[in-house]
Amino acid sequence: MNKRTTLSTSLIALASLGLAIGNANAADKELLDILLANGAIDQTQYDELAAKEILEKSDVVNVGFANGSGLKVTSADGDFEVEIGGRLHLDFVDHSYDSRIGTDPVSGSQVRRGRIEINGTFNKNWGYAAEFDHAKNKVSVKDIKLGYETDAGASLYVGHQKQPFSLSMEMSSNDIPFVERSADNYLVAAFTDRAIGARYENSGDNWFFAGGVFGDSLKTGSVAGDEGWGTSGRFVYAPINEDDRAIHFGVRGSYRETDIATPAVSIKDKTTDFSGLSIVSTGTLNDVESATLYGPEFAAAWGPLYVFAEQTTTELSRTAASDLSFGGWHAAAAWSLTGESRASRYSMSSGEFKGLRPAQNFDWANGGIGAWEIAARYASIDLNDGNVIGGEEDALSVALNWYPNRNVRFMADWTRILDTDASNTIRLYAPDMNVFTLRTQWSF
Repeated sequence: MNKRTTLSTSLIALASLGLAIGNANAADKELLDILLANGAIDQTQYDELAAKEILEKSDVVNVGFANGSGLKVTSADGDFEVEIGGRLHLDFVDHSYDSRIGTDPVSGSQVRRGRIEINGTFNKNWGYAAEFDHAKNKVSVKDIKLGYETDAGASLYVGHQKQPFSLSMEMSSNDIPFVERSADNYLVAAFTDRAIGARYENSGDNWFFAGGVFGDSLKTGSVAGDEGWGTSGRFVYAPINEDDRAIHFGVRGSYRETDIATPAVSIKDKTTDFSGLSIVSTGTLNDVESATLYGPEFAAAWGPLYVFAEQTTTELSRTAASDLSFGGWHAAAAWSLTGESRASRYSMSSGEFKGLRPAQNFDWANGGIGAWEIAARYASIDLNDGNVIGGEEDALSVALNWYPNRNVRFMADWTRILDTDASNTIRLYAPDMNVFTLRTQWSF
């Protein structure tokens, strides 16, 4: 550990104990001389600090909470920063269904997500992020990446990260108004989930673009043969972006090529992450050569109203059989009962809406009730084409969310399977199935 690191660690410890640096006497001057000699401050900062009557801990290092969330430490010159955060999603799931369905969906409780994340910058423009999930008694890597960010806002990151496709997939699970993403997103996740690759982003006053090239996100084991690859991109235009209203239009496309030696492709939904029951499923598709995905997206926030919709077409090219085309879509609306607007939480730099923030935190003594939100969503997925009968499914979801403060959310979701094509036993008896989910969410 070098002198600068040791010194910075000591200063952080002092700040954590709440000890202020005393009057600018000989001892303080000696400290400033050390900071200057180690490059922690420059000559201009030295002169400014030496002229102060009292030195504060914030003059040397800033330790606090980033936007009221994760723990954040920033160097005095702002060129070095580290932020630690995380999330905990605790779910209880219950299914109500026709016993003739043939396969009982599992109900119960689970840690849906238990993540720790660290991110920050060094030398002003270099950034890094790492996120690990500890749910289900195992550790999985979500994000681990390194990149460069220009002063104008453009960035290029390499590592394991999200591929840019779909508003729903880009938005954090902390921010979407439902416990789970809709069934049609399984068309996307099968091909454009996280993968190792390079991702470029840039944005302006009313536009956002992200694109990248990635390795094979389909490989699940050790199989002889070359790894596949893919590329994806997403462009967003927001003609209106104000504090109480925002309109968002987007288009996206993705291409993924897989080697025949890689594991077979399978597209299927799940009623819940806990149960793993699939209403629709293509089964094993052994001869998929490539996949092409595309579709539009729309979202708008106007005062307390928030609406969003997406459509996705997934085309599969096969070597020994006819090509396939599957489709899905969802449309949803959310209403803040306490008046908060998601427009104020629209981020042009990432082309997405962040989570609702309560105007007033819950406070039993003073009458604060936090933020309350209701939401409804209709989703449809069609996995039938050619000789593949994967099934059709329509589902309705209704949600009630309470935000006591910006870090805690309680969610109650009800999803009802409205219709299927009845092409197998599960789909014959799946209509009228009810799925109830309760979630306690903590994020920082």
